[in-house]
Amino acid sequence: MRGVSVVAVAGVVVAVTAASASPAPQPGRTERVTLSATGEQGNENAYGPELSADGRFAAFTAYASNLVPGDTNGSSDVFVRDLRKGTVERVSVASDGTQAAGGESDLRGISADGRYVLFSSNARNLVHWDNPPTDEAAQDIYLHDRRTGSTQRISVALDGGSAFTAAAVMSPNARFIAFNAKADRMEQNPGDLFGAVYVLDRRTGAVQRVSNRDQLTNPALLQSMSADGRYVSYTQLVPRSANGVSWVHDRRTGTEERVNVKADGTPADHAADTGSLSADGRTIAFQYWGDDLVPGETPDGQTHLYVRDLRTDVTRRVDPGPAGERLPGYPRLSPDGRYLAYQAEPPLADGRFGPANVYLRDLRTGSTRLVSESAAGGPVTDESVAVYSVSTGARRIGLGSYSAQFVAGDTNGHYDGFVRRTH
Repeated sequence: MRGVSVVAVAGVVVAVTAASASPAPQPGRTERVTLSATGEQGNENAYGPELSADGRFAAFTAYASNLVPGDTNGSSDVFVRDLRKGTVERVSVASDGTQAAGGESDLRGISADGRYVLFSSNARNLVHWDNPPTDEAAQDIYLHDRRTGSTQRISVALDGGSAFTAAAVMSPNARFIAFNAKADRMEQNPGDLFGAVYVLDRRTGAVQRVSNRDQLTNPALLQSMSADGRYVSYTQLVPRSANGVSWVHDRRTGTEERVNVKADGTPADHAADTGSLSADGRTIAFQYWGDDLVPGETPDGQTHLYVRDLRTDVTRRVDPGPAGERLPGYPRLSPDGRYLAYQAEPPLADGRFGPANVYLRDLRTGSTRLVSESAAGGPVTDESVAVYSVSTGARRIGLGSYSAQFVAGDTNGHYDGFVRRTH
């Protein structure tokens, strides 16, 4: 929503060091990170960033071709920016530095120390294939080691071919990688099911299926994973229906706990969407369309945000803050489980509501603050803003937007990634 090897192919350098180090963003300031090492604006859209644990490395996806020299593939690529040194490195490359060809690459995560970057791609030249897939939709998950420069394919089907993957998440130490894959590519005779959830333990090489144990024909969508890889959250969809069941799977005990339940523990109809787990797996934040999770809710036909404590089995709704923002959604929980970032529409001085901005709720104190503050102060009013990542203690928050109001000189007219330093 993650030592730098400078690799060259045919004399083309694909990681660039700035002439001078870039200053770190100051508290209360927003920095655009989807730039070249010399500060050049991207000539196309860039999405992200996901941040390393200390906030030094920002990983992102970009269609821009001017962020590093030699970017001629005409596709999206994955990059890492060192916010301390100002360097930019393209990481969606083969182990010999060859750029991806014939497919798009998208960021899935960066490790806590910034060494490993997880991404998906349907390019066919990132690793050796005995029998390359002919289906253009065949996408797989890759892990790039920035220290050694190596790239390996994580999702490998039984026959060595593509696993037809979708979402993927990585533990902070890069040992565990959870991903969605087509079950009949990963297992013997599981039924024609797309969207089973698997976890790879990179230390042992074991791949474990964690989803759909009793409903093999229902697709499952991966949502989140705890820091130690023990807990995995996913939603099991009901075909041709808005209903579903959201689970947190305990890989140590093999048990599962349902997330979308009413106060009395009985099942709720709708799925808990966009689930975000805390690092210890105790707390999950999600959005839910309905009015049956918390006693006393009034039906309003809107989606609301909730936080559930899986240890006490208590769900609470996250209502608007003092500003009166509306239509909250897309929650991202900080690793320590204390802070919740989310999108919501801010009230404007003329009585209207603006495009979605990003707010931060302190779940311990109940305080709420706007974190997508424009350079002029107040909410961004020209475009909506999305939240991509939240660091421990919410010290840094990754944002994305078409807005030109965050930083001076934003004139490229494209989607960019930003880092907000809160303190």
